[in-house]
Amino acid sequence: MATENIKLGSKCRVYIGKTQTADPEAADAITNGFELIENENEFTLSYSVDAQEIDTKSAGKISMPGTESWELTFTTNAALTDAADTLLRQARNKSWSYLIVEDGTKKLFSGNFLMTGVEITAGATGVREGSYTLSNSGEVTQYDETAPVTP
Repeated sequence: MATENIKLGSKCRVYIGKTQTADPEAADAITNGFELIENENEFTLSYSVDAQEIDTKSAGKISMPGTESWELTFTTNAALTDAADTLLRQARNKSWSYLIVEDGTKKLFSGNFLMTGVEITAGATGVREGSYTLSNSGEVTQYDETAPVTP
């Protein structure tokens, strides 16, 4: 299985839908439909595809549609008192809408993801540190990186 880690700049942030089925295509998705995960840190997005070998050497490997998988991981490392904390707790064991945005205005990726791993530890008083791993539970949309999206 081939895996590609997508390198995203420091201005890229993870947003969680205010509802389970929040629409990332809505014109006001960034400002009204999604909530910034304020204390998100160290997030990565990985894409994998199961390449299938076919019979002839000249044809090589092909990818089979529908075998793509995406993994979104991020940590939180501060007092999560923002609205996203409540949403993250509601999203456990549910396919939930997420959006990756650059500079607060440009959509890069969106899709429904399911939390497959959560580790919460106690930090200082009133601080929860968390590590989240999410896998796609549907199609992931990659937006044209050159087209600005107005919030």
